[in-house]
Amino acid sequence: MLLWAPALAAPAYHPGFVCPRPDGADVLATALCADPVMAKAELDLEKVFYAHRGQEGAGAYAAIKAQAVAYDTALRNTCAIPPAGTPGAVLPAGAASCYVKITEQQAAEWAKSLSGPYAQEAARDIDLHIALQQKLINAGYASSPMLKADGIYGDGTRTAIKTWQAAYGDDQTGALSDDEVLHVEKLGVSRAVRWASRPPEPSLSSDTNAPPLLRIFQLDMLGIQRPFLEQMTGPAKYVNHYADKTTAYTYMIKACELTAYEQGDQIQGYGLKVTPACSVPLTPFIQNSTPSVVELTMGDVSAALNGNARPVADCLESCGNAANPNIGLMEQGSHAEDYVNIEVYAPVVDEAALNAYSNWHDALRKHETDDYILNGKFNCDGKYATEGLHAMRDVAVKEIFVGRGESSIGHDINAQCKQ
Repeated sequence: MLLWAPALAAPAYHPGFVCPRPDGADVLATALCADPVMAKAELDLEKVFYAHRGQEGAGAYAAIKAQAVAYDTALRNTCAIPPAGTPGAVLPAGAASCYVKITEQQAAEWAKSLSGPYAQEAARDIDLHIALQQKLINAGYASSPMLKADGIYGDGTRTAIKTWQAAYGDDQTGALSDDEVLHVEKLGVSRAVRWASRPPEPSLSSDTNAPPLLRIFQLDMLGIQRPFLEQMTGPAKYVNHYADKTTAYTYMIKACELTAYEQGDQIQGYGLKVTPACSVPLTPFIQNSTPSVVELTMGDVSAALNGNARPVADCLESCGNAANPNIGLMEQGSHAEDYVNIEVYAPVVDEAALNAYSNWHDALRKHETDDYILNGKFNCDGKYATEGLHAMRDVAVKEIFVGRGESSIGHDINAQCKQ
């Protein structure tokens, strides 16, 4: 796999506070810092506690804190652990195992009141719980006060989850459901984090041992001369000329359909029909280092682009019988992305795409006129971007374009916005 991401080693468990304790005045806190088994039990309890806190909301914080204080008092009494601040206190024999047992019982008791994604979050293995938090941080969704993956899903983590959910196209609950876990796990490392950790990976464009598609989908392959490209692809199978003086050359590379878009005498972009055998990582082109594009849904791509792509369709009504309509996402690259535009599409042929197409159309029909829908104005003003992304978030990517220009589909969609 030609992707880079930091290894997620098994965490060394620490309690939900800074270790070591500066004053050593609480023998229990000192023990939690020193004993990873006790620390893991503490984190498992914190996981459930913060799920409970997230579910109940800010209005219940005072009552939830009172529960925590009462639990701490009862635990110390049961396990004969001296109160914090007791001079010369030592941890009694058997107190560590007692602490783990009582903590596990309390976590199970608090979990009974949880439901939906909060219950799923509380039941999640603590290693995965921490790893998901680290994914959000690495991908650029975290901001102060969440500075590290510590297993505590406080306000900073909840905000990061909601920001990711908005970018992915899900409801902003602030809790990660089991279905969402599969998509957070696809997040990569933001360009800023990746480059701070190690230099950018060398381009594969000159690596003659690399597969042709991997050599072609590199940043330094934009702006090249077509003869250089055709050393890898062979001659074009089809050639199409467009009114804007763009010429599209379609190549077959081991049954993979690649289209190169030439303007002037330079190749400015590449399109690819995506199949399990015809896929590439988008690592060189987008902010996050994501898996190969065949593994991604529209929601995954949107999240990798930090929610900056706009949902589009070449038509949502009266499309005619000439071709299947397409739904997808378009992002205009900024300076940080080297001004490289990203487009991803899916033809409306399978169940997921048909449902997305229908749901977005129905959302528009509740508010808009025939003219608005037929003329593709929904592609231009962003009024229904949230509904569009929500509708298509689980649709698999079937076609991509990357480059300093636009694909033939993108050209038709953008032309609607210029009318």
